[in-house]
Amino acid sequence: MLKLPGEMCNINCHYCYERRKPYPNALMLKPDLLRSFLETCGERPLAIELHGGEPLLIGRKKMAALFEEIRAYPGPVSVAMQTNGILLDGAWLDFFDREWPGIEIGVSLDGDMKGNSHRVDFADRPTYPKVVRALELLAARGRQVGVITVVTRHVLGRAGEVLDTLAAFEAVKTVKLSGCLDFNVRTKNYRTPNRTSLKLLNPDGVGMPGWATSPGEYAEFLIEAFDHWHSTKSFRSYMLEPFFSIIRSLSGLPAGYSGYSDRKEPFIVTLYPDGRVGSSDELSMPTSLLSRVGDFTDIDDLLTLDGNAPLRGDLSALLAKCAGCSHLASCRGGALPDRLRFEGTGFEEEYCDHRRQVIDHVAAALPTASAPELTTAS
Repeated sequence: MLKLPGEMCNINCHYCYERRKPYPNALMLKPDLLRSFLETCGERPLAIELHGGEPLLIGRKKMAALFEEIRAYPGPVSVAMQTNGILLDGAWLDFFDREWPGIEIGVSLDGDMKGNSHRVDFADRPTYPKVVRALELLAARGRQVGVITVVTRHVLGRAGEVLDTLAAFEAVKTVKLSGCLDFNVRTKNYRTPNRTSLKLLNPDGVGMPGWATSPGEYAEFLIEAFDHWHSTKSFRSYMLEPFFSIIRSLSGLPAGYSGYSDRKEPFIVTLYPDGRVGSSDELSMPTSLLSRVGDFTDIDDLLTLDGNAPLRGDLSALLAKCAGCSHLASCRGGALPDRLRFEGTGFEEEYCDHRRQVIDHVAAALPTASAPELTTAS
């Protein structure tokens, strides 16, 4: 994961876990730093994700220089990008057609206008219309994209509406329903116009902030979403996560979604513009810090997490708790950043219960004569 502009962003989502723009001494990822990092990777296959903050803030000239370094990498490499879509325009799509035609583009959009209302600019104005324009442009250019939808309180009880809204966009072929399972979150106190609403949603940083859901509420939404996707046969039109990964996991197949995969945080490495190298960016810094570029010569030294013994111990302890669980083979330990966040909060068992509930619901739909198309399509 390459943090192209660090954590700098052009919008100010209420639930964002990154630092917010503007902040002093913001850096952009430079080609020589990326080159040094890639040299530690040998020729191993890499799946690179351009990320931020908002990756497009780096600009086309600087991004072109980074693509030059990626093209020089001697091993197999794929490139994806996660963007809020606000800056995406014809010039950017021309750029990607030229620099990396096969790039997979992911867009962040929390469903319909109401669902997306936590995704705002610095004056608390909605970003939804601008993202809609980006999706329409992508469709006009014949591009297919994935959408990450964060499940906040604004979408609870409305799974069908949310999915139908997303499915209406011609460009959308994959939707990932990501749980907003925040707890004890310290909102960063920057002097932005929407600091008042952030304070109202999360007054003291203790407990569940106003945008978040409990694991049980998230499970109810997922079950509602699965039933809608299944009953309307929408699986013919778009893939819906986490259900595609759950189905693969139930079938004994590897899943790409880390929450249902054996491949957890040690397989994710995040490079920051200041040379820091961390594990998954869903884990907080400096807790997830692994090293700095120049302080290691082989990426294998990072993938074992041996350089961060406390992190390795915490993640290993979480997985050890799964021993003997009836759903271990299909759940595969869950999303470890979420589990770490719930440690000591009283939500640990509810987290595991919500996973079992969703897996059982999907499993019940698969092997019967009533769902042959779903089983085959997946």
